[in-house]
Amino acid sequence: MADAAKAQEPFRFAWPSAINSGVAPLTFAEALGFFEAEDLSLELISLTGSGVIIPQLTVGNIDAAYSGLEPAVLSHQPDNPDLGIYFVYNFIPNSIWEMVVLEGSDIQSIEDMRGKTIGVLALGSSNVITSKAILQSKGIAEDEVTFQAVGVGAAAYQALISGQIDVLNLFDTAHSRLELSGTAIRRLEYPESFSGSSHGISVARATYDEKPEFFGKFGRIVAKANLACAANLEACIRSYWEAYPELAPAEAERGEAMEREKFVLTSRLENLLGEEGQYGAFPEGDWLNLVAALEAGGLVTDPDVPLNRYYTNDLVPMFNDFDPKEVVRLAEQAE
Repeated sequence: MADAAKAQEPFRFAWPSAINSGVAPLTFAEALGFFEAEDLSLELISLTGSGVIIPQLTVGNIDAAYSGLEPAVLSHQPDNPDLGIYFVYNFIPNSIWEMVVLEGSDIQSIEDMRGKTIGVLALGSSNVITSKAILQSKGIAEDEVTFQAVGVGAAAYQALISGQIDVLNLFDTAHSRLELSGTAIRRLEYPESFSGSSHGISVARATYDEKPEFFGKFGRIVAKANLACAANLEACIRSYWEAYPELAPAEAERGEAMEREKFVLTSRLENLLGEEGQYGAFPEGDWLNLVAALEAGGLVTDPDVPLNRYYTNDLVPMFNDFDPKEVVRLAEQAE
């Protein structure tokens, strides 16, 4: 076993917030042996926001990251530095970003946000770019709102409940946890042009060119992980608790905790799972919509940059080179 472990190449994957149950599909993949089968070992690294993640990618401190798509587009705009990042796997086919307000708020739509304070994970998060574009597309200039970093979890929720911020602009699972805490919220209608693919697996283009198979193997693990987690959600959650015992609930509280985590992760899995046989594929239309939306928001001045500078679907056949039925069978047998 020691020799087998030595043969496994570490895969350093950046998670854009504190470690939470969102990583459960990956811990389940470890438990089911998917990493071992690819001769890889997972190293999860918590890094908050694209502004922190991208430099770590470019200097080679991490191999890949779960990150928003917007920086890749903006880095190819006139006078902007080429960040050298490239997207190889569509991690979130349906956008996870949301804008929520307290149920009793007088904000009924995005158009009502002029003069308001918006809480975000970090000022360097990729969704801040998108949120500014959304606001500008609704006629609200950047200097007519205030963005405030509130993190995620209790501090972010308290900022909304106390009135420190007017709008919380986090993601699906974070808002589901706020609802579970007993706070009634409303989700503002998100423009359809911003509702497609929101996150991918980003890599340094230079590294990808050197060893695409390395990322192909990881993408196949991710595809299998998401499918397995959806097939046996409780075992998937337990794998997360076993991998991070310091984050697990007390034994006496596990029944209630399991129901809470199932509620939270169900919302995420709806956004994670794509079309069978096409896991990890980016629809060209999603990139065209993103570019058009950022242009409408005044952030893109050259919409004609070739899309192949942003992403590739070349590894999709490798991502999907497995038997889905066998993955489901293994997941269903897990305890």
